Amino acid sequence: MDKNKFKKILFKVAFCAMASDGEIQKEEIEELKYMDKNTSYFADIDLSDELKQLVDDFKNKGAKVIEELFELLRTTKLNPVQELLILEVALRIINADNVIDENEIKFVNFLRSKLELYDEIIIDRFGDLDILYTSEYSKNKLTLKDEKDFTANIELPSISNLEDIIIEKKEQ
Repeated sequence: MDKNKFKKILFKVAFCAMASDGEIQKEEIEELKYMDKNTSYFADIDLSDELKQLVDDFKNKGAKVIEELFELLRTTKLNPVQELLILEVALRIINADNVIDENEIKFVNFLRSKLELYDEIIIDRFGDLDILYTSEYSKNKLTLKDEKDFTANIELPSISNLEDIIIEKKEQ
């Protein structure tokens, strides 16, 4: 997969993780900015443009954006490193405010269900996280109906909160 396409997927994962609990916390925005400045996750991607596009998508499609992310992950062939990065970005955003909402747990478990990673690899990388191993949302029990119910009932942040996220354009 093209590196820039993957980086855009990573950013969409981060954005959807932020929105999954219905609120955008300043700590989540700061974590996103930290990852942008201090990691190569989003290198060479203009996040200000990506953010504008995602905000527009949320205005026009609502939670369908999250459904589209899940479908993209379901149909895209990723290598194990890319899959671990997807989980890492989601977990960093979700844990940024030190409060884990039920919808964030559901989001990360639906996200995890789209990945081919073995549980042992995830445990080796992140430890035995309760957030990823609740029996109610285990990979074997998640269905497309569960996913549709989740996205149909999710409360998204207000568009003005999404528009308040400012990411400076990177200097080329």
